[in-house]
This record gives sequence, structure tokens and C-alpha cells, in this order.
Amino acid sequence: MAQVNLERRAEIGLAKRSRTRAAILEAARGCYADTTAAPVTVDAVVRAAGLAKGTFYVHFEDLAALEAELGQTLIQELDQRLQPARLAGSDPLTRIATGVTVLLRGLAHTPVQARLVAGAATAMPDVVTAIQRHLHEDLTEAQAAGLLAVGSVELAARVVTALSQQAALDFADGRIDESAVPDIVRAILRAIGCAPREAARHASAGERHAQAHSRSTTVVNRAPIRRNR
Repeated sequence: MAQVNLERRAEIGLAKRSRTRAAILEAARGCYADTTAAPVTVDAVVRAAGLAKGTFYVHFEDLAALEAELGQTLIQELDQRLQPARLAGSDPLTRIATGVTVLLRGLAHTPVQARLVAGAATAMPDVVTAIQRHLHEDLTEAQAAGLLAVGSVELAARVVTALSQQAALDFADGRIDESAVPDIVRAILRAIGCAPREAARHASAGERHAQAHSRSTTVVNRAPIRRNR
């Protein structure tokens, strides 16, 4: 009688479980990025994943638990995209302009991701909270330096988030394209109390930082892989 390798069986089981969990998360991403904007439910997710409903509950307690994990994934992706370019600027308003520029240009190139981010901003509060954390830092610094006319940092953060979310929806629906990004960034800066000339200056600086970050990222991605001989 053949001996059962229990350790190998456990490894196979864990790998299968991991693939199933990943399939559920990927299906959820697709549901939130769906252009029909239908409400996301457990039934919708398992239908998209091609799994039984009971399988969902093996991996997640409920839809909120799924959204929490998906939200953390989105937060990490956004941080990796935005923070290196954002931190290139020493001025808080330039940092805001840079972050918004990088975010919107990325969403303009990927309408599905734009729909996902816009949907997450509504359905997953933790995503908005994480995005606003750095935004609050920059706005507080700008306000302390007398660079903004707005009275409330919290209000200013909500304005930036709301306008960026609307831009994401417009990218997803094809109403605007990448060429609109500079105008949107200037409008956001104006809306939070930045003077017109200063808004234009910081938007231009943000554009330069975003382009430099894009070039450096492209160089890294295209770097040849050194192989040991």
C-alpha cells in the first residue's frame, strides 16, 4: 500500500486554498470595476469567480471582510505609485499636485482601474482614510505656512478626494482623457484656497515631478536582467 505523504497533501491544500482566495479577490476587483455600477454583493462576487457561495464563506466572514482585504491591497498599490513621486517635492502644495497628477495620469491610462478606485472610494472607507492621511499632512503644513485660504484641513481633504473621485469616474466613462489632468490639478488647488498663479505654479511643478518619476520607473522596468553564468 502506497504511503500517504501528509506534508505534501497539506502543501497542495494550502496552495489550492490560496488560489481560491486570490480568485475571489480578483472577482471582487472586477465587480467594483464593472461599468454597469451594479451593487456589489456576495452573490455577484461568487458568480464572477465561478464558485459556490459556501466557498466564499470558507475564506471570508462576510462582504465587509472581503472589502477590508481588497481595500488594503488597493492602499498598498496606491502608496507604491504615489509616494516616491510625491516625496520628491519639498513644498506641501507641490506634493499635493504631484500626488494628484500621478494618480490621475495612471487612472487615465487604465479606465478599469479608474472605475475600481472610484468604487472603492465609496464602498471602502479605509481606502479614503489611507489616501487622506498623507493629504492631511501636506494640507496642515500648507495651512500653517499661510499658503491656503481654506479654514478647515478636513474640508480641504474632502474637496481633493471628491474632485479626484469624480475625475476617476470621468476617465472610466471616457468623458475625459489624460489631457484634462493639468486643468483638474489646477482646479483642485484653486478649490482648496490656492491663488490662481500659485495653483498654476504648483501644478507645473507637480507635472515635472510626475514625469521624472515616470521616466525613472520606465528605466527600472526596462533594465536588463543580469544572469549568472
